[in-house]
Amino acid sequence: MKTITRFALYFVLLTIFSGCASILGIKNPEEKTKTEVISYLLKHGIDTANTVFIKPEAYELLKGQPFKPGWEAGFRPIQCKLFDAEGKLVFQYSSCEGSLKNTAIETQFPPRNITAIDSSYRLQDELELIQTPLPKLENAQAVAVIYWATYTGIPGRNLIKKVTENFRKHQPDMVILKLNTDLIKE
Repeated sequence: MKTITRFALYFVLLTIFSGCASILGIKNPEEKTKTEVISYLLKHGIDTANTVFIKPEAYELLKGQPFKPGWEAGFRPIQCKLFDAEGKLVFQYSSCEGSLKNTAIETQFPPRNITAIDSSYRLQDELELIQTPLPKLENAQAVAVIYWATYTGIPGRNLIKKVTENFRKHQPDMVILKLNTDLIKE
C-alpha cells in the first residue's frame, strides 16, 4: 500500500511541477521549414492533404488563453476541435484531459466532451489562427482541426491517425485540417 501511495504522490508532484507535456514526452517547439514538416508526415505514413500552418502571432495568443472555460491559460500542443456545418464548436479535446477513448470517439459522432466547451467559439475564430491558403470549406458537413507538431512525437502522430480514422468512419465527407504548430521558418 505504501508503494501505491508513494507512486501516486510522485505522479501528482510530477504533474504539478512538469505539466502534462513533460509526462507525455513532448519537447519544446522547434524551428522547422514547411518542407521538413511535410517530410515528417510522409516518413510516418500520414496523408499530407489539408496540412495547414499556424500563424506565428497565433501561437503567442494561444499561450495566453485558456483552452477551455475554467482552465488556466496555456497552449495545449496536442488537441482537436470539431465544428458542425454551421461552424459551431461541438467537440474539443486535449491530451491533458486523459484518454481519447473517454470521448467515445469510436462509437458516437460527435464524440462526447470530457469537460465543458466554449459554445460561443466558432470555426471563423479558428480559421483566423491559420495561415492561408486554406482548402475549400464551403458546404462541409463538418470541419475538424487537429493540432500537432513534430516536437509532439508519437502522441501527436497518434492523435492525427485516431481522429482521422474515427471521424471519417462517422462522417466520410468532412474536412479534416491538420494544423501544424511548429515554429515555421520561411
